[in-house]
Parts: sequence; C-alpha cells; structure tokens
Amino acid sequence: MNFYTISTFRDVIASLLKKPREGYSSVVTDICNELQSMPDNIIRDSNERIIQTAEYRVVKLRVANSGQKQSKANGFRLVYMVSLVTDDTVLLTIFPKRGAKGMSNIPNTEYIRLQMELINESLAKQLHQVDIANGLSELSTNVCLPASV
Repeated sequence: MNFYTISTFRDVIASLLKKPREGYSSVVTDICNELQSMPDNIIRDSNERIIQTAEYRVVKLRVANSGQKQSKANGFRLVYMVSLVTDDTVLLTIFPKRGAKGMSNIPNTEYIRLQMELINESLAKQLHQVDIANGLSELSTNVCLPASV
C-alpha cells in the first residue's frame, strides 16, 4: 500500500512534536506501528467510516498514545482516505483525545475541507509519499494521485 500526506497532516504532526512534555512525542511511532500491524484489507474495510463513495472511504482510526501510556480509546484519532480502486491511502489529519491539545472530535465541515485540500494538493502535485516502515520518512514530494482518489 502507498501512503501519502497532505499539508494539514504534516502541520499537525509538527505541532504535536513541538512540545514533548505534553506527551505527544510518540505520535509518529504510534501511527507507523498501528498501520504496519494492519493488513491492507483491514485498513480499507474495518474502522469507523466517516464518508464513503464507490471509489474511496474516509476513515477515523483509533491509535494508542504510548507517550502518555493511553489506550486506543484515549489516544489519537487518525483520519485518512483510502482508495477502493488503487493501493493509495492519504493521511489527512490526526488529533489526540486527551491532553493539552485534546479534542473529542472534529466537525463534519472539517472532513469536507480535508477532502478539498487533498484534491487541490493532488492537482497541484503537492502531496508527499511517505514510508510507514521508516517513521513517515518522505519517499517523494510533488505527487499527484490518480483521478480515482
């Protein structure tokens, strides 16, 4: 499976990593471990589905926060879009449930804004392909996804 990020996701990760005392310093490791442990069909099929069409699905996934020793229920929420046609997954945003930057949820309008950002950045070739086996290290930048995403 190919993983990509939009600028909102990269900005949120940078913000969470800025203040390690808040207990978010494990966010990258936690995301990578969770995604690596999941088979591709589980990434596509079983999680909290937010939006679904014939070609893609927006999913909210619970990720444990090992930095605060919190379970999945109290950890992070990773929002991503997975293509049902190709092997592409785009990481849209992440937010903690607890702590200084904790949120219980994001509004529905934010999901729509994230989708529009994905479309705009893909058309402008501004997506970044990342390697989840290497701590979200960038494989390439200036990426455009197939029209089906």
